Amino acid sequence: MNLGHTSIDDDFEAALGEWSYSPPKENDASMQSREDNDDEFNYITGWRSHVIMATLGLALFLVNLELTIIGTALVSITNDFNDFVRASWVVTVYLITYTSRLVIWAKISDHMGRKGTYIICLLLFSIFAGGCGASQSMVQLIVCRAFQGLGAGGVYAVAIAMLYELKPPQKLAQIAAVSAGAAALGNALGPIWGGLISEGSTWRWVFLLNVPSGVIAAIVVFFIIPSDYPYQGLQRVKHRLDIRTIDITGAFLMFTALALLISGLEQAATLLRWTSATVIAPICVSAVVWVAFFASQWYFTHPRSRVEPVFPWRFCQSREMMGLLVNSFMTGSVSITCIIQLPVRYQTAVGASPLQAGVRLLPFVLCGPLGVIITAAICKNRRVPPIYVGLAGSIFQMLGLIFMSRSPPETPNWSPLYGIEVLAGMGMGIGIGIVTLLTPYVVEKRDIAVASAAGTQFRFLGSAFVVSITTAVGNGWIRDQLSGSLTSSQIKGIFESTASISNLPKQVQPMVRSTFVEGFNLEMHIVLGFAVASVLSIALMWRRDQIRVD
Repeated sequence: MNLGHTSIDDDFEAALGEWSYSPPKENDASMQSREDNDDEFNYITGWRSHVIMATLGLALFLVNLELTIIGTALVSITNDFNDFVRASWVVTVYLITYTSRLVIWAKISDHMGRKGTYIICLLLFSIFAGGCGASQSMVQLIVCRAFQGLGAGGVYAVAIAMLYELKPPQKLAQIAAVSAGAAALGNALGPIWGGLISEGSTWRWVFLLNVPSGVIAAIVVFFIIPSDYPYQGLQRVKHRLDIRTIDITGAFLMFTALALLISGLEQAATLLRWTSATVIAPICVSAVVWVAFFASQWYFTHPRSRVEPVFPWRFCQSREMMGLLVNSFMTGSVSITCIIQLPVRYQTAVGASPLQAGVRLLPFVLCGPLGVIITAAICKNRRVPPIYVGLAGSIFQMLGLIFMSRSPPETPNWSPLYGIEVLAGMGMGIGIGIVTLLTPYVVEKRDIAVASAAGTQFRFLGSAFVVSITTAVGNGWIRDQLSGSLTSSQIKGIFESTASISNLPKQVQPMVRSTFVEGFNLEMHIVLGFAVASVLSIALMWRRDQIRVD
């Protein structure tokens, strides 16, 4: 293989795939059957293929935009509702419902059909986005965010499956680049978009703008995608939805375990002591439910079971798949935590506006999509085993967080901080790209949809867990540090609205902002621990003959 004189354009084309297609040979052939093998799909070609890919990419962009757009809008929202102490709920409740139903939606789409399931999820996401924008209290917003996340999880899981079924296996790198790139781009633009909206208008438009976009995407899918996609034009026996095959037990246990765990951590974030029964009880019960969940998945994976488990036990028996999932968990713990916490830090500790906070975050979020593209280019065009690229990405993350956790209490020197964000952001993008690229190569074909959903599920599970635990630890530490200098009513006022920091005596304000910086540094130390674990997770994927992407 000649690695000599390839241009940047060649690498970029390899990353995004081959975007030109030969027209069908038959006049009425908008669907092209795969020949010379026994594959059971009909692949859509021509303009319809481009429109479908763009529409699915738009949906992935929207649901991932919602993960990060809240970062720069969060301070404005909580100040409006005077409820900063419950700020992380707005993030974590979306992540809980998003992650807990990913695999279930993928399973339902196997039986009901991709198109119908996808449209239902997209409308659910759009309707409750409107509900978020119309909320009149923090409780209403949190409830609507929960249902919005439920729809978003379905959109993500089904869209990923539909993309993998849109092209033949030899173009998996192209599909991986589109799906991971759309998700990473949504994550990247979210903070800027949120800052622009919060500063130029009202934070409510952060959610309301999803309504027309989601409805338009649903209409396009309804008219463009065949009802029996991806089996259009083939004689197949249609399978009726058999409720007995869906792992309702596993889905319920997973959701319950997640909700209890995050609830306990969030209670600690509301300034309750870690020794409080309100904190300890849900966490302990969550541990028991997690054991029950994995026991159920082992039981349902038995050949005699009719139930199709949400997390097949064969994943646990695959060292490479478990390595991917652990790495995805660790990558998620870094990515969303930084995207949420850094803008909050800039607004509360440095006094930046929402837009300024979003701009300060640009190096981190823009390097995410760039990392995905570079990963696909290196693995596809240069034939470098993805595991080597993944190891480099994990090291980048770790180095970035080492420096990020040592920020000075005073107003930071922005130039070095931007370089630190580039390191951590590049590592994040590489991590996302590696999981997306490798998943189809480490599981059986029947498990691609579920495995793809599981990879995303673990990434957002890591996000929800670490956002909750860092918020709980950080808030508790800040409270304890301020208790010697401020009254209880002043501390309560700060945790209701960070804007009240400006109302404190001028001689106290620098100390309060410095305390917030030190609290955020403590949170970054926790995230650093997960970044170190992501380096170790690469060892689980190691093999003598490394996987290479075709």
